[in-house]
Amino acid sequence: MKTITNVHPNEPARPRTEQQPMTNTTTAWHTPREAPSAAPEGDTATFGAAEVAYAVSLTDGVQRQQAVAFLQIDEAFLTDQIAALGASSLLARGELSIEGDVLIASGAVRLLTAVLQTAVRWTEIALVNDDGTEAALYLQSPALSVFLQPAAMSTWVMVVKDPAAADSAVLAQLIESNRARRPLGTAYLGTETAGSAKNHLFVRAAEGRPAEPQAWQVADVPSNTDPNSFIGDAGDDVGTAELVGRLAEFVRLPGA
Repeated sequence: MKTITNVHPNEPARPRTEQQPMTNTTTAWHTPREAPSAAPEGDTATFGAAEVAYAVSLTDGVQRQQAVAFLQIDEAFLTDQIAALGASSLLARGELSIEGDVLIASGAVRLLTAVLQTAVRWTEIALVNDDGTEAALYLQSPALSVFLQPAAMSTWVMVVKDPAAADSAVLAQLIESNRARRPLGTAYLGTETAGSAKNHLFVRAAEGRPAEPQAWQVADVPSNTDPNSFIGDAGDDVGTAELVGRLAEFVRLPGA
């Protein structure tokens, strides 16, 4: 799985190699200072499959259902034994500590658990390009937004959004970054809240104008439509400011 490029809303897009993390320390993403073991560069954390299973085991209700669905976890994998293995790994890495007979989360796993327990909007992201598709998840709660990106050997890379950055601006920069690397690519976003149907949004450079950074085509696509159908659909011609506005409405939290 390739890594999505940096997503700072105020920085120009720049290519990144497959070995580089999703962001760098100047982006609009951070992992708090209390998580040095999981985020040596200060902005990303990586979790193994059992560690993610442990975090999911602490959720219930709609949040658990959505986590299992969006992370594509087989329910048969979510056993007490697997969760215990994940907790053991997190304990060894300093992400968990023991107080009496209680496990206390700190650092990055505390944020992962928090967003899985409180997320109210879940968004799938796919950057569809000539050389393949780059995928990620974007989870939003009232207090926290994170990217989760699948990586090698069923691991997940987590990047936490800076609270000062708007969700829409960060997502727009992600799309702009992909366009800078692959002008003919298409960005797909599929979002839903608990109990809602999934809404779909496709964004690409305006047809015939890939070199114009302010020219976009945006299409809202019904849930039963083949994503590939947008390749031949003109969509709405918009500028970057309108794109950000469309994204803001697209990922608005319930009640906001």
